[in-house]
Amino acid sequence: MANIRLLPSGNWNAQVRIKGKSPQSKTFNTKAQAESWANQIEAVTMDRKHHTIYTLGMTYCETMLKGKGSYDHALKIVEHLGRHFTQPIHEITPQMINDFKIMRLKKVKPSTCRTQLAFMSRFYRFAKRGLLIDIHNPVSDIALPKPDRSSDKVIRASELERLLEKLSPTMKLIVELAYETAMRRSEILKLTKDCIHLKDRIADVIDGKNGTRSVPLTHRAVEILELAQLWATVERHPNNLIFTVTPHAVTQAVRLARVKAGLDSSVRLHQLRHTRITNVAKKGFNNAQIMIVSGHRDTRSVARYSHLNVRDVLHLID
Repeated sequence: MANIRLLPSGNWNAQVRIKGKSPQSKTFNTKAQAESWANQIEAVTMDRKHHTIYTLGMTYCETMLKGKGSYDHALKIVEHLGRHFTQPIHEITPQMINDFKIMRLKKVKPSTCRTQLAFMSRFYRFAKRGLLIDIHNPVSDIALPKPDRSSDKVIRASELERLLEKLSPTMKLIVELAYETAMRRSEILKLTKDCIHLKDRIADVIDGKNGTRSVPLTHRAVEILELAQLWATVERHPNNLIFTVTPHAVTQAVRLARVKAGLDSSVRLHQLRHTRITNVAKKGFNNAQIMIVSGHRDTRSVARYSHLNVRDVLHLID
């Protein structure tokens, strides 16, 4: 059971007591943060027999995703699913899930609905394999929405230039680095000084989406990181971080800059990654080489990201 109290300092302390276990306590700036933490702790420590989608999802996130870039996104999905499916996981039927799918498709894109259901399926597999709960996965009995057709938008140099002109100095470095390296937003924001080896033109990605890897740096990427390192030293960034902005702040900055520059909605931060991978593929790199740049583990993902057309291979067939 959770106990939330206001401290003389103005902060809020949450204490969670679970039968048979030592109490856990943590202090936060707001009551909402304290309550959220307490709910997460109670969910993770819940008896396996009484799991709901929320408690099972929280256990999955804390066990499998903690410290990874997808953690925060997964928590939001857990909260949404938890509001809709409040019954114990054993009582959720394929019909209930299919009704949820139909309802969601009226409000969100197929890809969003598909992602939510895919996470729900993960939770059930985790319950069976990770928690050894004897339970059937009802998500496996329904047809998932078809994924959206991958965008074939390749951002032109002129579009990138217009976008960069409308960004703040820090955001400009982040966005251009995304273009030069094909790194994901979360990977860029986790960079520390220890991860960067400019003489070798390599940056280490620690605990990225597909694990730890090394990223080759273009000469322009080296220049960007040299400047970013200098700014980080002058501004005394904590924990040797190169950038101290949030993922949401980066996305918002790109969205606002895009509007100011008069660019269409297809110009997005992640599309810069698509563009770089496509440009690498056009140079004649084989799949193994492309995967070193992109960080993918399978060739199917590379095919989805590298947008070539027939003209791009004409010079290779003779």
